[in-house]
Amino acid sequence: MINDYLRKDLNDFKPYHAPEKEYEVKIDANENPYSHSPEVLSKACQWLLEKDNITRYPDTDQHKLREKLAEIHHVSKDNITCGVGSDQLIEYIIKAFIEPGNVILSPNPSFSMYALSNTLNHGKTINYELEKDFSYNIDHIIDLYKEHNPKIIFICTPNNPTGTTINKEKLHKLLEVVKCPVVIDEAYGEFINEGMINEVSSYKQIVVLRTFSKAFGLAGLRVGYAIASQEMIEAINICKAPYNLSSFSAKMAMLVLEYLSYYQEQVQVLLNNRTIFMKQLKCIPTIEEVYPSEANFVLVKVKNIDIIKILENNKILVRGYGTEGRLAYCMRITVGTKEENEILIQTLNKYK
Repeated sequence: MINDYLRKDLNDFKPYHAPEKEYEVKIDANENPYSHSPEVLSKACQWLLEKDNITRYPDTDQHKLREKLAEIHHVSKDNITCGVGSDQLIEYIIKAFIEPGNVILSPNPSFSMYALSNTLNHGKTINYELEKDFSYNIDHIIDLYKEHNPKIIFICTPNNPTGTTINKEKLHKLLEVVKCPVVIDEAYGEFINEGMINEVSSYKQIVVLRTFSKAFGLAGLRVGYAIASQEMIEAINICKAPYNLSSFSAKMAMLVLEYLSYYQEQVQVLLNNRTIFMKQLKCIPTIEEVYPSEANFVLVKVKNIDIIKILENNKILVRGYGTEGRLAYCMRITVGTKEENEILIQTLNKYK
């Protein structure tokens, strides 16, 4: 009976879902595998002892967190808004700009939430295909922009799940032509040397997304932020829910930033682990191809898709993509600790 009242365009809609599974090695969600700074954990425990920190509503505008982020990124706090992960900010941006039937351009393959959020907001998604090596073809995006007049263009760099990036020269070429909002998703921005945050004053149409879920180990607390021109931030905030970020989430993000160098060292360790890990993966008989990566994960193509289920039976979780589409026979593997990586390699080597 309830389905009689459901929106007709959602009858076949499949929401994003990540099922809980037992594991001993979890390398399927691109999380930071290392522990937090002892100082961060100690200060967090002290903070929790203060009654009002939990019993009172949080600061709906996240003033202190935005001030700290502004200091680190050399922008004004008016150039920043915060969300429950970058997913919520993607939703806010789409709500702010998309009217029924409006078009967004989204990369394929890439993060599925661009299209899912757009569908929920009655928008139309047109995918632009990445090249065979998963690189961005800027001329193709510009052609689609001229043809379809989109309200938003999404770019993910490093791209999830391929690990590929787009350099500033190509982005500048795009931004000199495109006038609509361009969302540059840098969820994995801490793993690359250059990003677009320092360009927000030059290009008023861009929004740069960042998250604390990857490099900073706060996936369980869901903290993301957007950096853009003040005019863009004000537009996004029209759709921002009150008290959207919990007090504890905001506090933990501030503590992480207070000990930023600790997490930057972890990033460097993960980058070193990635180099070794990719060399090891290339020697595995069941792996057909290891794609280059600039993030904390590696995309590989396997000869037998059953290997993903075999790994799961060994309580090793990776992200699989089935047997159809651009990512057929591919799996995405998070770069873990040396010990986690070694367990995966040893398990893969058992199956030829």
